[in-house]
Amino acid sequence: MKISQVEMFLHASQTGSISEAARKLGKSRTTVSAALSALEDDLGVKLLTRTGNRILLTDIGQTVANDCVRLAMIANEIKTKCTQHIEGVESAIRIARDDALPESLWRDLIKQLKHTFPKTSLSVYVAPPPELENLVEQNIVDVAYGLLPANHRAPRLHHVDLGQIRMMSVAHKDHPLSQLRKVHSADLERYTEIALAYIDDESLKAVSPKSTNYIALAFYEYLRNAVVDGTGWSYVPDLLIKDRLRDGTVKVIKHNRAMSWQPYGEIVEQESRRGAVIQWLSDQLEDYLFDHSGAE
Repeated sequence: MKISQVEMFLHASQTGSISEAARKLGKSRTTVSAALSALEDDLGVKLLTRTGNRILLTDIGQTVANDCVRLAMIANEIKTKCTQHIEGVESAIRIARDDALPESLWRDLIKQLKHTFPKTSLSVYVAPPPELENLVEQNIVDVAYGLLPANHRAPRLHHVDLGQIRMMSVAHKDHPLSQLRKVHSADLERYTEIALAYIDDESLKAVSPKSTNYIALAFYEYLRNAVVDGTGWSYVPDLLIKDRLRDGTVKVIKHNRAMSWQPYGEIVEQESRRGAVIQWLSDQLEDYLFDHSGAE
């Protein structure tokens, strides 16, 4: 029994015509008829009855039809997975990312990725930027995307700079820091900072807070929300805060280091592990950063 014979049986049973099945398959009527006869001989049963130009399923043909559909589907999946492997498409990919880019972007990218690579299984984990290198180094994930550290803690990892993200020191429009015409470092230290939190090998820590009075939260979205709520000031990606800047809810603090650019990129253990899925995703992120970073 060959898969091609099973597929011809399914087309013939669905169309009710050997000629129509042959037309859809791009084969001759003689080829399809011979294949169906060979399948019946191999199984030792009659699957179809011929009445004039029409064919009908026999009782046993109806019984095995669903099983043949499943068999054809499984065969197609096997072929697709093997083709993906030959083309360098990962069968499964584990991704860690930070939330420096909008959640709506990631939702759209995941949808596009599954459409482009339908047989690739995908797992995504969100973590603060300082945790990303460790997740790759420990082989917990295959690739990480996020703000790249100034000093790589794990130099053997491969870093790909995909673009730049503008970081901004911001506060609610009614916050005291927003009322000052010029903000000094001492002013920043005086008020509650909303800092980024992460876990290292020892404990839960805050990422380089400027103030000794801080609240450390795990994600940039939480930092932004705390600023919008007036809980404190923070240093966040402009891509997450620009709508609030436009409507005036939030203001950039008038400090001489209120804005800076930070590289955003890909982290993998070895460049050779960058398969087709990782390459595709990195290309999409690079294009997005080129089009949107720093855009007003």
